Amino acid sequence: MKNLPITCPSGSILPPEGDIGYHNPLLFWKAAMLRPVISAAIIAMTLPTLAQAQCRIAVAGANCIVIPQPLTPVPGPVEIGEVLERGKYSMLMNARYYGLPAVSDGWVYFRIEEEIYRVDWRSHKVLERVTHQASRNW
Repeated sequence: MKNLPITCPSGSILPPEGDIGYHNPLLFWKAAMLRPVISAAIIAMTLPTLAQAQCRIAVAGANCIVIPQPLTPVPGPVEIGEVLERGKYSMLMNARYYGLPAVSDGWVYFRIEEEIYRVDWRSHKVLERVTHQASRNW
């Protein structure tokens, strides 16, 4: 009976006994299990280099400064529930261009400063701030 190759879970095949390059299966399994660990170690060593590459100005001996962002959101120009003055703000006409859901059920989008709000058309009451839903071209 001819010896068949041994297959490990990673898909690698050991050559049958007697072939050139035959290895101890136990060593082969250990090497197969160490491969992800070695890959993770290499990635971990390159991460600081990637972070330094993202600095806008790379000067020898200097570190990249990261400005912490506030945890609480910055208040908008209008509050939710506030009634807008008619004719003061611009209505956003092409919502799909900005990646927003289509207008329906009596509400529209208004641009107030650099923010987008969903507003009830009849009462002009601010329903929700939706700037975060807009696509990158906003």
